[in-house]
Amino acid sequence: MKLLRLAILLCSSIPAVVKGQATSTNAKTNIMFLGCTHFGQEAFYKQAPSTDLFSSDRQKDVTEINRQLALYKPDLVLIECEPAEQHTVDSLYNLFKAGKLNFNQLNYGRAEAYQFGFNLAKASGLNHVFGVDYYNGLSTRLIKEGEGLQFFGEGLSAFSNFGRSVDKQLKDNVINLKQYLLKLNSPDTYALTYYTLFINPARVTNGAFGKLDASVDSAHVDKKFIGAEYISIFYNRELKIFSNILSVQQATKGKRILVIMGQRHAAVLSKIIENDPAFTVVPLSRHLK
Repeated sequence: MKLLRLAILLCSSIPAVVKGQATSTNAKTNIMFLGCTHFGQEAFYKQAPSTDLFSSDRQKDVTEINRQLALYKPDLVLIECEPAEQHTVDSLYNLFKAGKLNFNQLNYGRAEAYQFGFNLAKASGLNHVFGVDYYNGLSTRLIKEGEGLQFFGEGLSAFSNFGRSVDKQLKDNVINLKQYLLKLNSPDTYALTYYTLFINPARVTNGAFGKLDASVDSAHVDKKFIGAEYISIFYNRELKIFSNILSVQQATKGKRILVIMGQRHAAVLSKIIENDPAFTVVPLSRHLK
């Protein structure tokens, strides 16, 4: 009985200890996510001029979005590049700050890292934009066989169809770029993304992956729990991105972070970070109206 009372006492004290860790350095760190389609990919804009961020109409949208997001006053802007690419990011950003770089000169100049990341960092007077990605090139359709695969596959297809329907609204000028980004970053879309890629796959068992890259140790894949293995592979990437975010924040002491990455990363990272008492996740809709 004494041991039980001690265990209860210890458990009840955990929230206070964690809270104390967050408040010992005073104010929490704010972090806001701008989850995007990869606007720089040719397949996204080539057949639909209305999705081309270089077009005059979309540049008006970009300018207005940046105007509103600048009111968040970020003191740290993070983008989907790996830390190993930081020298290139620094070189390009320094040229941009000096007025010596036009995004039209870059093959990937439509990318969100430039259109939003560089523009907002410059407007905020920041000396650097930091890359925090951890890359792997694995397909979300990595599981090739297994019990329960059909149900998981149907979920993936439904998720893809949802994404295409939102893309089509932008392509058909039913919505503008700001409305498009708000859809991608809504709580419901984040929840759907997380469920599709990090909950539903666990239903697949006794299966196998297709082609893997060097980031996965195929010798230690447990085929009985192939769906759980799938989740662990993709979640591992997000955790390493989270670790990169923490490293940059700790080095720079940034207190108002803006993370600009693919929508999937934004959906998962926001869920991870909302459980860190040192951070407050700021909804995009608070500043993008």
